[in-house]
Parts: sequence; C-alpha cells; structure tokens
Amino acid sequence: MKINHISDLLSTICQYNNVRITQTFTLETQDLIIARCVPNTTILELTFLETSTVEHYTTIEEAAVVIDLQLNKNKVI
Repeated sequence: MKINHISDLLSTICQYNNVRITQTFTLETQDLIIARCVPNTTILELTFLETSTVEHYTTIEEAAVVIDLQLNKNKVI
C-alpha cells in the first residue's frame, strides 16, 4: 500500500472524528495495526496488535509513516 493511500485513509478517519471509525491494517492474513481517531479530536491512535502497544500521533503524516514502515518491514523485494 502506498503511503499516500494510507494518508488518505487516516484523513477520512479524522474527518469523521465524531463517529467511531476504525481501520485495520493487515499483512497477508495477520492484522498488524488498528487506527482510529480519538473522538472529537484530530489525534490518531494506533494500536499495534502484536504487542498491544497504543501510540498517539498528532499528524496524519507521522502516523502514515509509522504504518508504512510496519507494513513494509517484512516485505521481500
């Protein structure tokens, strides 16, 4: 997935921050990250499912880079 597509998805999530929208990022059959916008804010919350770690990001760009790195770290070129 290209980083601009990730950014678009995150932007949509934040645009509708008054409803609960989540996006799960999956590699093959393994769910890796759940992204959501903290209600009534533009803060993105990323939950890394393998470690149950929750991180918050104040910019879409920063969150998109983190997701992109996770999706591509095990990718074979």
